[in-house]
Amino acid sequence: MNLVHFVEGVRRIGLAATRSVGDVRAELDAAIRRVAPAIDSVLIFDEEDGDLVCVAAAGARVMYFAGVRITRGELRTLPAQALARGHRAVIGEGGARGFHPADVFAVAVPLLREAGGASVVYAAAPCAVDDATLEAIVTLADHAGFAYALAHEREAYLRRAEYDALTGLLSPRALRERLALAIERARFAPLARVALLFVDTDHFKRWNDTYGHAGGDALLRALARVLRAACGSEDLVARNGGDEFCIVFADTEKSRAVERAEAVRRAIATLDLTALRSDAAPADVTISASIGVAAYPADAVTPSELLERADEAMYHSKRSGRNAVSYFGLDGALVCGTRTSVPCGPSTFSFT
Repeated sequence: MNLVHFVEGVRRIGLAATRSVGDVRAELDAAIRRVAPAIDSVLIFDEEDGDLVCVAAAGARVMYFAGVRITRGELRTLPAQALARGHRAVIGEGGARGFHPADVFAVAVPLLREAGGASVVYAAAPCAVDDATLEAIVTLADHAGFAYALAHEREAYLRRAEYDALTGLLSPRALRERLALAIERARFAPLARVALLFVDTDHFKRWNDTYGHAGGDALLRALARVLRAACGSEDLVARNGGDEFCIVFADTEKSRAVERAEAVRRAIATLDLTALRSDAAPADVTISASIGVAAYPADAVTPSELLERADEAMYHSKRSGRNAVSYFGLDGALVCGTRTSVPCGPSTFSFT
């Protein structure tokens, strides 16, 4: 074993933990091949729903194993046997077989992700490998276990920060980051258009006061389902905070965005709320939405301006009687349905 290659591999695996799970996998694969040049196949398995799933397959002989699932109780396979033992499993021991018929040498080593789930690395060669090389592979896997767990925890944290826990929609921070990327891409495409809807729930405070916080949470989740249904695969939908939501329609002309906003308004206004109320509570609280529409580049050229303009249009819907869609006309005046008024800023009144 080349000690320099081993130390460099450990160092690079540790650094990869600060980037991504995929980077740790790639660096572990590279490190194994540096200390054991005979190795031509590396597989990594993560536990999912009680099975071990091949999440990375490197090497021409094993590329088609990506996505393969095996049960943890299938002890004839090295990955399952390694997990059952809690340490390495080598081909031929206990009747365990390799994944490929040409595997002469193969070893599986748990990566010990602990509470994050189980993971195993599998390395194979079409020829024999000496004991010193085997120990080097096992030691590398032991070092990689901590880095792999750290990378998984980091990505899980980022996912939690990216999505709202109650509704599953994008968080305000994630929305702003993705909106900025969408507008940046649009700058380099002359015909690209981006439309933003600012959606504020009408009468939400009254609903919350009448049906309690549990009823309010149920309503927010129901609204989130309506908004998701209005979006395509390239669109974005986020909870902006409280009972406010935002939708970003990708590659959508302003006129089309206003039409889609009207469809959202109707869907919310006709939402069946029966199941969201308790049987003993009064059924006299109705829910609708005030929506503002702004478009890039017609109304704004930066993400913050677009949010401000959509917010301003939403407040105009509030002032115009709620349950409405407002947008900026060609002359810059705010339009609510067929009614036009002079441009105005956010109201000083409190709307609920």
